[in-house]
Amino acid sequence: MKKLLAILFAVLIFAAPLAMNAEIEAAAGSMKVGAHFDFAWRWSAKSNSDPKTDEIGWTGYHSFSVSDLFIELTGKVGDRITYKILEGLIYGSFVPHLNPLETDSQNFLPGNMVDIVAAPLRTPAGSLVTAPMEAYVDLKIIDQLKLRVGKEVIPTLLTNTGVHRANAIHTANPPLIANRNLGFNEALFDTLLGESGFFRIPLPLDVTGAGAIVAINGLELHFFAYDQWVLGASELTGAPYGDLGFDFNRSRGWDLALTCTREIGPGKLTARGFFFDEYLDFENLNLPLPKGRNLGWGAGAMYDADQWFVAAEYTSDTLEYQEKPAGVVDAKKNTWSGYYITVGGEFASIQPVYRFDAIKYSDLKDREVLIPQKISTFNDETWHTIALNWLVNDNATWGMDYTIKSPEKMKVDGEKINYPNINEFLVMVELDLL
Repeated sequence: MKKLLAILFAVLIFAAPLAMNAEIEAAAGSMKVGAHFDFAWRWSAKSNSDPKTDEIGWTGYHSFSVSDLFIELTGKVGDRITYKILEGLIYGSFVPHLNPLETDSQNFLPGNMVDIVAAPLRTPAGSLVTAPMEAYVDLKIIDQLKLRVGKEVIPTLLTNTGVHRANAIHTANPPLIANRNLGFNEALFDTLLGESGFFRIPLPLDVTGAGAIVAINGLELHFFAYDQWVLGASELTGAPYGDLGFDFNRSRGWDLALTCTREIGPGKLTARGFFFDEYLDFENLNLPLPKGRNLGWGAGAMYDADQWFVAAEYTSDTLEYQEKPAGVVDAKKNTWSGYYITVGGEFASIQPVYRFDAIKYSDLKDREVLIPQKISTFNDETWHTIALNWLVNDNATWGMDYTIKSPEKMKVDGEKINYPNINEFLVMVELDLL
């Protein structure tokens, strides 16, 4: 491990100076080297770590965490072939630990509350990996058409790129529907049902396959088909899902996205609609689940003018099985959905931003849950984020976020179980030389 860390830092030291738009001339073309690095300081109120006796809280924290460290290589060979390699040296995110308390009002939970509820969230604060997030070659057939082969980040949400955190619609935290961690209600919902098959699968991120991109007059049609082996666990990180920590339980499928970019009035409009459909082979994940299918769609747009901007996106994702999974759920499919709305201003190099996030983790009904208790009103979660960004220059951004994360209060057999909002203050520093 010490040798690996030494190699990573050596690569960063040499790559950072090259990232200043330097070009390395090659025999058959040219290559550009770029680097991306960001880290965050997070703080949470003490009330989250010291809840009342009838509340469930989150551990308060004061921590620095590295979110991403990427090296990017782009270049061309001749007039028709281009390539891109986006290598993730460090790719991770902060996951707060759940701090539940055993009380009489929570006796409906089977077994030990701490072990059962906290377990889904006991994951490392970050993952150290050396795996490509993107590695593909493009062949230009004509000016309006190119073919792509390799591994790419597929276009779903306008913010779902995994890099450029401070530019994810102008906030340091990505939107809730783009979040790849378990939400509070999501973990609790999954625990109460006792059925691991109905967790929220995040939107596809990066997949391996082949496709085509057609671009005409500000319209881009993107089609990509993929067929990849999914590991039961990552050898490097020990994560339960993923190909070296990146591919998330994707087996084979396809996606289609249409993106429109237009200069309208004083600013630029970017809009996108997408659809994906994939077959999931859970046998590769070592899970006792039948084979299934995951399909989803979404639509969103943002308008960026000289002194203001507004954005909104909606998405829906359905997980369904060929047969009902054994357990406590009398259903073959489950859908989650959510959206966000962002508004903000631009005054010289300062950007004030407000964003509202909402998500519904499941459309399962009480009649589909085969347990004695009636569980209700714990399915949704909302965020309110106020952010302030300082655009230092083209390559550096400082961002501050204050987020109130509000899980919906739960009712079990008509009795409410309370837990406080999660109040988080985050400072993000992003150096982007890609």
